[in-house]
Amino acid sequence: MRTAISSISISGFRQFDGLELKHLGRVNLVTGRNNTGKSSLLEAFLLLSDGASIISIRRLLNLREELGEPILERPRLESLEVFSPIGSIFKGVPDITNKIPPITIKSGGASPMHLEISVGYFSRTNDADGNSRLEPQEEISASENELVVALVCDSHLRKRIISTDRFRNPIRSNSLVPSDKGQMLCNFVGPTSSDRTTNLADLWDNVALSDRERDLVEALRIVAPDIDGVAMIGGEDGLRRNRTAIVRSKRFPKPVQLKLFGDGLSRVFGIVLSIINAKDGLLLIDEFENGMHHTVQYEVWRVLFRLAKSLNVQVFATSHSWDAVEAFQKAAAEDPEEGVLIRLSRMGDAVIPTIFTEDELAIATRDRIEVR
Repeated sequence: MRTAISSISISGFRQFDGLELKHLGRVNLVTGRNNTGKSSLLEAFLLLSDGASIISIRRLLNLREELGEPILERPRLESLEVFSPIGSIFKGVPDITNKIPPITIKSGGASPMHLEISVGYFSRTNDADGNSRLEPQEEISASENELVVALVCDSHLRKRIISTDRFRNPIRSNSLVPSDKGQMLCNFVGPTSSDRTTNLADLWDNVALSDRERDLVEALRIVAPDIDGVAMIGGEDGLRRNRTAIVRSKRFPKPVQLKLFGDGLSRVFGIVLSIINAKDGLLLIDEFENGMHHTVQYEVWRVLFRLAKSLNVQVFATSHSWDAVEAFQKAAAEDPEEGVLIRLSRMGDAVIPTIFTEDELAIATRDRIEVR
């Protein structure tokens, strides 16, 4: 089956200015040294999948703690620096009082997508019926007291104008649920698993008592072979944040919190639950190996390859671990048409990609050639 995204080009976003990747596979591992753009590449896929909704923009800003300061609804000219967290998604973190080249992201494949993000300036007015509306301003003018700074997001889905005041209100960081017709489902697993069981409650509800629950339990057994059941409890007070995952284990007389088994089990729980809920969509995993001992990584990759194929999910994961690369290559060799390794490196200010086919990756891992 043809993958949803076979190629992608990115310009003006984070570190990228003219990055092009071709011949992407069903399961893709992105490697490279620090500050080569591994996480930024995942963020580009996240934005592209839903046309840069406020949820996805806020999520990527929160991941980097770029929403620490409140953003003013109508900033004065001398206060525009409060917009810098949003400006940080543009290459070079530019001064927004000047014209900024837009971000452009385009993909080819079974489901081609495109996205352009630019900074716009507006004034707020009321129409004859008293409804508030935004009127575009060509430049920052004397009406700065009524200035509204916004992101203008034009995509294959629709055009969005997101004023900065929208980023002041908290939004639950959870699975992305498509709301626009044609939007691609995209689940994102961040680099840590500190509180993932609580945040995965909605995803669990879609799996509980289904045939896929067995897939989840079998994946947990990779880390803890004594587990024979999992459930999510709590939330009777209506607060989903109070829900937690528990497991039934032969080691204990009664069910216990999944967290008691360590970060490795929580990591696998989040990854597998996310791919099961990403049918016909994308799964993004930042720092795949976090929390997992190297001895279990090959089996986890095997689960991902199998579920990605059966559920028609395209996977993009990052890693800087040689163990993760070696385990990925071993799993990819069992299904050579599915796995692709992408190495990002820097040459001056440019990010340079190298694509490894399965044969090339097998030689690299056999001869211990550096591909991270």
